[in-house]
Order: sequence, then structure tokens, then C-alpha cells
Amino acid sequence: MTPMLVEVHQDPGPSGADDVTAGLLAHLIEYAGDWPRRPLTLLLRDDAGMVRGGIRAMVALCWLQVDHFWIEVALRGQGHGSRLLARAHGAIGSHLTTSTFQAIGFYEKHGYREIGRLRDRPPGQDRVWMAKRWG
Repeated sequence: MTPMLVEVHQDPGPSGADDVTAGLLAHLIEYAGDWPRRPLTLLLRDDAGMVRGGIRAMVALCWLQVDHFWIEVALRGQGHGSRLLARAHGAIGSHLTTSTFQAIGFYEKHGYREIGRLRDRPPGQDRVWMAKRWG
């Protein structure tokens, strides 16, 4: 076995972090093809231009991966989240994770189904992976 040094970093972007991403992407392209990856941000702004909600996502391997989805508490239940979530953006489906203390019912109402669960993240709650195929 070749001796190697393991470094531990707590900052998000240490020197070498992009090498890990590039290596994984090269491996993915080798086996799955060079599918385009498109970052996507949808912002919900009020009349004053303040961000009151939105989605940060990525279209990758033909699926929309929702990474962050937030609507200000005072605006929930008014249809804004539904408007943001209802777009396919050229993807064949969408997937996301949520927690049992968050919005599982909201996603189910929009046709998402649970496809996986990580128990006790955090303890007493679960992380739930959900997906919906468009059309």
C-alpha cells in the first residue's frame, strides 16, 4: 500500500477541494456521458426587491436536484412555493431532501414520493429523500 497523508479541513474550500470535485466529475462522465450540468436559482422577491424565498438547484443527469428551498414563514400557504416548485426546467424529474419536521406533506401534495430515509438526522427526526417524475 502506498503511504498517503489524510488532511482534515473544516473550511469549505481548502486548496485541493476542487480537485476532488473534478475527479468525481471525470469519473461520472466516463461512465454516464457528458450530460450538461446547469445551476439554477429561482428567487421570490417582494415589491421592494427583497428576497422572500427561492430555490437553489442543479439540473444534472436529466434530473432537477433541489438543494435549498425556502419561503419566508409569513408567505407560506399562499401558493408561492407551488409556483416555484412546478417547473421542470428541461428535466425529466426532480428530487430533493427534506426533514420530518419540515414540508413532507407539501411535497406529497405536489406528486413527490419518498424514495429513501435516513433515521435520526437529527436524533428524533428523519431526513427524507423524495422524487417526482415529470409528465
